[in-house]
This record gives sequence, C-alpha cells and structure tokens, in this order.
Amino acid sequence: MTKSIAVAGKGGTGKTTITALTILSLCELNKGPVLAIDADPDANLGTILGIDVSQTLGELRDDVLEEIKNFPPGMDKANYVEAGLHQIIEESSGFDLLTMGRGEGSGCYCYLNTLVRKFSEELFPTYSWIVMDNEAGLEHISRRTTNNIDTLLIVVNDNPISLNTAKSIKKISTTLKNKIGKEYIITNMVRDDRVLEVRGRIEELDIEYLGDVPYDAAVGDALFQKKPLSSIGDSSAKKSVEKLINMIGG
Repeated sequence: MTKSIAVAGKGGTGKTTITALTILSLCELNKGPVLAIDADPDANLGTILGIDVSQTLGELRDDVLEEIKNFPPGMDKANYVEAGLHQIIEESSGFDLLTMGRGEGSGCYCYLNTLVRKFSEELFPTYSWIVMDNEAGLEHISRRTTNNIDTLLIVVNDNPISLNTAKSIKKISTTLKNKIGKEYIITNMVRDDRVLEVRGRIEELDIEYLGDVPYDAAVGDALFQKKPLSSIGDSSAKKSVEKLINMIGG
C-alpha cells in the first residue's frame, strides 16, 4: 500500500532540503520506488535532487489548453493529455519526479484538472512512497490535485515567524477534512542554545513534535556549491531524517 508524506513550512526553514533528504533516504533504505512531487511554486526540488526538469504540470496545462483549440473533431483529448503527463515525469535512480509548477492562469482548467486527478489515481499506487514538497498554503492538497496525505511534516527553525507559519498550516489542514492523516512538527538547524525555547513554543501549537534535524556542513556545502544532495553520502542530517522516517512507519 502506498504511503505518502507532504512537507510544508515557511520559506527559509529548509523545507525543500528536508524533502530531498527524505526521498534519498527512502531510496537508500530500499523503500522505493518513490514518487517525488514538487508542489511548491518555486520548484527547487529538482535542482537539489540533481534533476533537470524539462516541463512542469502547469506548463503542460497551458500548452494543452492552447492545442485543444486546434484538435480535429473526434480526436481523443484524454489520450493526448495522458501522453503529455507521462512525458513530464522525470526518472532517476530509485525515484521519479513530477513538478507541478505555477498555479493556473486564465482559461478553464476544470477538464484538465479532472484528467490530472484521474491520472494521479492510476499512477500513485505504482509507488511505495509519495513525498511532496508543498508550499505553506497546501494548495495542491486543498485543490485535490493530489491524493490524501498520510503524514504532514511541518518544518520550523528558530525564526519565530516559522512558528506562526506552522500555526497557519495547522489551521488550513483542519479545513481539509480527513485528507491528512497525521501532522508533526520537526525542527531544522536550530541553534543548541535555543532548542529548549523553541520546543516550549512548539508545545503551544498543539502539533506533535517528531524530532530535530541538526545543521550539517556537508548539506550546506553541497547546496552552496550547487551539487545534488545525493553527492553528500552519510551525514548527520540524513541520519536524523532516516530516524524520522522510521518513526512515521518507514
């Protein structure tokens, strides 16, 4: 049975890095195949994973909406869209990547969204894990362009604003009605002298605390040098993420 994780949080908390480490750890633990979904409009997950994204789902929607106008009568639009959806999935070692891209612009996307949901329902069961890098607004979960989520990981650091964002995410998640199974907060790159203070503030949010991912120079160096995180080998951050995966049923 497919298990799913969505990662959310304020920009700058290391949300996308945590997502990438989760994907790589699942692959190294032989928990794949993994479908990685970049649902953040900034779309940086592919870069951190070392994948060149040729087209996003948002771009495909725009292209298809334009092309459909020129389709001859009787041409199967669903087959055309499904072929395009298969083409935008980037394949890598142990995982595939689907990049959602920017939100919808002008024009009616209702028909296309229906096809995307149908495609997703058929695609997702072929993977053992789905890991989604989400924006704080949980847009793709709330719009139902993705399936229900088993685990939501909310990433915070020692910036008080990140805790405010976590509170907002919690409020949004309560409106989704059973689309999210379990919610956790994880801390990332919190200074040692601030750990207790941050933990105390987390307790006020009524979100279960799962664990901490410490600052890791190997991760920082890879990001600075624009190298994929698959190049770092064993590291303290990756080991911490592996522990978190085991705690949520990995």
